[in-house]
Amino acid sequence: MKRFPTILMLVAALCITSIAASAQNRDRKQFRDDIREYKHNYFKQKLDLSREQAASFFDIYDQMDDAVTELNDEARTVETKIYEAPDGTITDIEYEIATRTLLEVKEKEAAIEKEYYEKFKEILNKKQLFELRKVERDFTLQLLKYHHKNGKKK
Repeated sequence: MKRFPTILMLVAALCITSIAASAQNRDRKQFRDDIREYKHNYFKQKLDLSREQAASFFDIYDQMDDAVTELNDEARTVETKIYEAPDGTITDIEYEIATRTLLEVKEKEAAIEKEYYEKFKEILNKKQLFELRKVERDFTLQLLKYHHKNGKKK
């Protein structure tokens, strides 16, 4: 009989943890969706995309962005495993494998960009295609400035 309250508290704790994790995932997804919407508007303006171009471009661009994000998430998982391991538990071989894995991420990211470049060529004109990388960099800088500015207010 004494175990019932303990079991009840354990189940409640698991439920709360599950709800919190779900909310965090939902918040992260909402955050990514908000950023994506802002990014679409920014790119549409800076690249001077027509309505037709924007519809085609963002379908493909989002696929590329998702592939790159997945790749970078995998890289962060490798890094996190190394950084969160207790001191002295990671071998030199594991460090080397992790380092090579992180370097390969850059190669894979470049391959993804080359693959999608071919698709973008059919939607964007030469100038827009050239400007795309600059607009991506500028967008990232805008986000960093916004984050830095809002981080100081706290």
